[in-house]
Amino acid sequence: MDGGRAQIIERGVLTAPDEAWDVAVGQAEVIGRLAAGPRVGLAAADAAAAELSISRRQVYVLLGRWRAGEGVVSDLLPRRSSGGRRLGRVPAAVEAVMAEVIRSRYLDRQRRSVAVVYREVVRRCRAGGLPVPARSTLERRIEALDPAAAAAAREGADGARRLRPAGGEPPSPSSRAPAMPGSWARSPAMGRKTASP
Repeated sequence: MDGGRAQIIERGVLTAPDEAWDVAVGQAEVIGRLAAGPRVGLAAADAAAAELSISRRQVYVLLGRWRAGEGVVSDLLPRRSSGGRRLGRVPAAVEAVMAEVIRSRYLDRQRRSVAVVYREVVRRCRAGGLPVPARSTLERRIEALDPAAAAAAREGADGARRLRPAGGEPPSPSSRAPAMPGSWARSPAMGRKTASP
C-alpha cells in the first residue's frame, strides 16, 4: 500500500482477447476439478485431454500452472513467448556494449582472444548495471563478422589476402558474353555437347 492506495498488478486479464479468455474459462473448469485431488492418474488426464481437445502433456502443463498460481482463470491464459531460440533477447544496451568491445578490443592488431574480449564485456556490463550476456552470445556475434574484414582488422592487409581469390574478384554472371544461339547443342542420344552447323 502506498499512501492508502491499493496497487493493482495487471496479469493479462485486462488485455486478454475474448477468445483466449473463453478458452481459459473452459480449461479452468476442467483443470480445477483435476487439481482438487492429490494425484491425477492417466485415465483422468486422458479424459480431460479429450474434453479440452488437447494432449495429455498439455493437461499436465496446465495443471502445473494452476497449482503454481493462485487457482484462478488468469493462471491458464496463454503466456507471451520469451523470444525463442536464436531470437534477439539481449537488451539493446548490452548489444551496444558487445559491439563496442568487439570493435575496440577484438578487431585490432593486438589479436586478443575471445576470452579476453568476453571479460571486458562482463566488466563493462557490470559497471553499467546491465545483465551479462552468455559467452556463446558474444561468440555468435564474432562469428557473424565478415571474415575478410575481421582478418584485415586483426592481421592487416597481408593477413586478409588469404581470404581473397588469387585472381582478384571473380566476374559477375551478368558480365559474361551471352552464348551464341545454335553454336552448341546437346545430342539427345549421347547427352554430350556437339557443334551444330
